[in-house]
Amino acid sequence: MKRREFIKSVGIAGIFSLLGTVPSRGFANPSTGPEKSGPEPLSGPFAVVFDPSGNLLVTDPSCYRVVCLDSNEKPLFSFGTPGSQPGTLNYPLGLAVDPTGLIYVADSNNCRVQVFDSKGTVKRIIGSIGSTAGSFANPQSLAIDKAGRLLVADTRNHRIQIFERENLVGVIGELGDDNDQFRLPTAVVPGHSGEIIVLDSKHGLVKVFGEDLKFKRSFGGVGGASGLFNMPQSMALDASGHIWVADTGNHRIQEFAPDGKVISVIGKPGAGPNEFRNPTGVTTYGKKVCVADSGNGRLQFLARK
Repeated sequence: MKRREFIKSVGIAGIFSLLGTVPSRGFANPSTGPEKSGPEPLSGPFAVVFDPSGNLLVTDPSCYRVVCLDSNEKPLFSFGTPGSQPGTLNYPLGLAVDPTGLIYVADSNNCRVQVFDSKGTVKRIIGSIGSTAGSFANPQSLAIDKAGRLLVADTRNHRIQIFERENLVGVIGELGDDNDQFRLPTAVVPGHSGEIIVLDSKHGLVKVFGEDLKFKRSFGGVGGASGLFNMPQSMALDASGHIWVADTGNHRIQEFAPDGKVISVIGKPGAGPNEFRNPTGVTTYGKKVCVADSGNGRLQFLARK
């Protein structure tokens, strides 16, 4: 495998500034210690999320692991091995971290959510394969709301499920084309006012639901123009309430105001700085934005001026 780089790159001129370049490094597994074979680059990072301390967690699905980097993008540890037993992973996708530091992983091909402590030890498991309430079909995205509830984009069941610990307390959506229905929802985030925001990928829509779980509004559509999407895979909310979307098929990141107005469009197809190939993950921490540039096997970091 060729060595990759974690590229820290610019966005639209005048909005984002260049942060520099950081080479890839080896990732130690806490059960085995530092790897002796040298640096192992990310194969295809999928999801990214910052923990409360500013450390960055990354899923690397084809390597069946979660990688943790510190606030300087230096590797701290990784966890995960292939399998279906507790603590093992099969194509992990989405991530969430609660205020206590517990790490939630969408163990997608095992059709469950696993909860790990800050060192990668499994604590509990939520769900199993199926289409009944509380079960999953390839869950992709996770989030924790202000009440501590777990929100799950149950992608191939075309719905969002809401849990308090292991207990299902709410469901949004089903397969269909109405406002309150989805086709492959790939991301969910809690809004600052108690809303639940869902990325309905095949419809190319961001849909907003109220605290009562009823549809309120949407924006977007399918296409390549600014404000439209092509099979978007991830979404994040920053401190100002702006919505960031990994517009995967259009090889770019889009930033929106809460009302759906386009604020910025970042990137174009390619492998250079400020270019993406099928970006699948986006997250924010302060003025920093991190993108899982999956097709290029790297992370890109942007900073707003």
